[in-house]
Amino acid sequence: MKFSALLIVPILLFTTAGSRLGARESQPDSEIFSQDQEASGNSPASGQTMIEPGARVGPLRIGDSEERALELFPKKYEDQEWDDNCGTTYTWFDLDNKIRGGSLLIRVKKGKVFQLESATTRFHTAEGIAALDSPEKIEHEYKDLRAYTLLTPPTAAVGSRPLVFWIDKKRGIAFAFAYYPSQHRRYLYKIIVFAPNKTFCPEQETTNSPKWQSISPYSLEPPIALSPESN
Repeated sequence: MKFSALLIVPILLFTTAGSRLGARESQPDSEIFSQDQEASGNSPASGQTMIEPGARVGPLRIGDSEERALELFPKKYEDQEWDDNCGTTYTWFDLDNKIRGGSLLIRVKKGKVFQLESATTRFHTAEGIAALDSPEKIEHEYKDLRAYTLLTPPTAAVGSRPLVFWIDKKRGIAFAFAYYPSQHRRYLYKIIVFAPNKTFCPEQETTNSPKWQSISPYSLEPPIALSPESN
């Protein structure tokens, strides 16, 4: 079933995940990572959890066919599909992940996967970075990232502030940060993989949109002139 109300996607994702966020904050990253692996046994991606910049999330690769994507991540009743300016998006909800839930977004254009977005702790980079990690962890491991903000109307699902992105276009990876109001800080909302130096779609926008604004490298908040609600 296709949805025209795109805000349903982050709201549903955080309905599943939000109740677990506080529990994670009190546990070491290494303990959470171990528990996530134990929780992932029934997933079609079980045993293939690596995020490789510019190439893949788990077993699904940039450039794979739409049919291959749906073979690896078969649509469940809860999963979603919609069309927007970037193409077709499939949202696969990680229901087997008992620690956080979350989802994998698969973006397709002309029958090929061109972007993958991991908003679940199941998948991680070679450095062990996964959804919910701190900005400091990403900054330590990834140098020369450029920062942007997306000035779409903020929603409660992402902390009622604009999303902030740190991007390495040459490597084909981006980190999107949402806001955690009760702790007054940003956290890693999702990891985005795309073909190096190729098309990148932030949410349902394009990088040509006036809503897509460059900010200072490694910034976590837009300037007050761009986003008064961030201050």
